[in-house]
Amino acid sequence: MQIRKANGTIEEFDEKKLITAIAKTGAKIDVAYDIAKYVTDKLHESYKDNQPIRTDYIYRLAFKHLKNVSKASALKFSLKRSMLEIGPSGFPFEKFIAEIWKREGYSAITGQMVYGGCVSHEVDVIAWKKDQLVMVEAKYHSDAGSRTDLKNALYVKARYDDIRQNEFTLNSFDIKSTHGLPDEMPSELSEGWLITNTYFSDTAITYANCNNLKLMSFDYPENGSLQDKIIEYSLYPITCLTTINHDEKRKLIEKDIILCQTLHNRADVLREIVQDNDRVYLILEEVSTLL
Repeated sequence: MQIRKANGTIEEFDEKKLITAIAKTGAKIDVAYDIAKYVTDKLHESYKDNQPIRTDYIYRLAFKHLKNVSKASALKFSLKRSMLEIGPSGFPFEKFIAEIWKREGYSAITGQMVYGGCVSHEVDVIAWKKDQLVMVEAKYHSDAGSRTDLKNALYVKARYDDIRQNEFTLNSFDIKSTHGLPDEMPSELSEGWLITNTYFSDTAITYANCNNLKLMSFDYPENGSLQDKIIEYSLYPITCLTTINHDEKRKLIEKDIILCQTLHNRADVLREIVQDNDRVYLILEEVSTLL
């Protein structure tokens, strides 16, 4: 039985992959097996004329069934789609990536112009601690079928090569307030990263591994992907919530409330946007299921 992925590629349906994806949400393994069997049976009923089944149909079947078992697991299962809604610009995604580095003990700033040996470069995220100075190019996509390819990897690697010709201090950057930041940072770039919310082409991965360019996508690398980091640090975006509508999500993001953790601590902002107290309670209750 064949499926058609969001990027248009066709492959054989793998029930084990679905079980793994459900189990990653924290659902019990027997629940994951039961839901995967339910979905597989439904797919066999729908598989006609050898036409590939779209992955969004598989997602809807699994999500609906999982939601009846565990709402928290269902919200986590929707993470990949939720990451596509963080836009429309890439700025919220940059801030989201900065939060990952902060959880790992780094200081982090976003949206900086960085001077290299030859020209200046706009760098999305800069993070540092002790002897580590990290710079990140964050590639946000609103379409699940979009990929970050070899061309992007080549471009980003060339920028980091130029940046490595310069040395840095905290004064090298445009920081409105240094409150809470350490007085010093490493002077040389330690790691250059390319991070996307969708996926990389095989050639981009091969090139990056050969040229010391660090990569992270929603499901790459294994045991260190964007999905893994989100679950590890409970960095669930507000876009995964089902109790707020699209317009309310946009208004919250415009106020720099991107994470459920932040929304939990900023109920005052939520009440400005959602003036129905009963709905506010329901939203905060849903947030609590993820934290």
